[in-house]
Amino acid sequence: MNKILITGGTGLVGSNLTKNLENLGFEVAFLSRNPKKGKHKMFYWNPASGEMDPAAIQDTEAIIHLAGAGVADKRWTNSYKKEILESRTLSTQLLYQTLQNTTHQVTSFIGASAVGIYGPHPIGIMHEDSNKASNFLAEVCTQWEAESLKIAQLGIRTCLVRIGIVLAKEGGFVKEISQLAKFGLAAPLGSKSLITPWIHINDLSMLFIHLLNNKQITGIFNGVAPNNATNGLLTHAICKAMHKPQLLPPVPTFALHLLMGEMAEMLLSSQKVSANKIKDTGFVFQFEEANSAIENILK
Repeated sequence: MNKILITGGTGLVGSNLTKNLENLGFEVAFLSRNPKKGKHKMFYWNPASGEMDPAAIQDTEAIIHLAGAGVADKRWTNSYKKEILESRTLSTQLLYQTLQNTTHQVTSFIGASAVGIYGPHPIGIMHEDSNKASNFLAEVCTQWEAESLKIAQLGIRTCLVRIGIVLAKEGGFVKEISQLAKFGLAAPLGSKSLITPWIHINDLSMLFIHLLNNKQITGIFNGVAPNNATNGLLTHAICKAMHKPQLLPPVPTFALHLLMGEMAEMLLSSQKVSANKIKDTGFVFQFEEANSAIENILK
């Protein structure tokens, strides 16, 4: 039995993870509010209404839970902040309830979280047992993780991955900065010395697969590369890989706050986050340095 059920399977991380799982011989199915016939089997769910097709977890070995409204997709109005939180907590509650009330063979649950749990400017190097912050993103992660960890109470092996900035050509930070770099408009956000915990998308997928395959592993892990990079280094590396000049000074902090409101806090975060715990399980990163990761993505 090698069937893996993924929530958020069509997103940036989910798409890459699906490709890597299938290359290794796994069968992948998705949960979707709008199931369609296609390459991947899709099962209906609607976390807002608490509905889910219980057939989704039949003959399923593991669930990888990535679903959640994008934190950078829209301005953080009160209604969108509620959507960011509830898309994570309600979906996890629905998985818990379905697993609790349905006969199944699920043995592993691997959930996503984010390094935002440590706050925008924590002091020192953040490890998995470091203190949690109390700002909006940290509170979202705290509640999300609390719902995920309830699944362990059902006797299901549970792992959580606190993800940093995902470097990928198809979306996120690299795509946004590279589009600006085409026109010589790329610039660091705020101070170029802000420290950014990042991870190459393929390393992130393989990290999930490492947790999936190693049945003795449980707990919470930082999903970041061993060597965090500065905001300025990441921007410079993108421009260099594209053979484009970096002409502009950093975007001022006040301008980001004017443009983006409360969301600017996320973009102006500076965090040193450790990858030691996942490395100690035997996981090997393909990309430990940001320069080589970005060069690989943009080559």
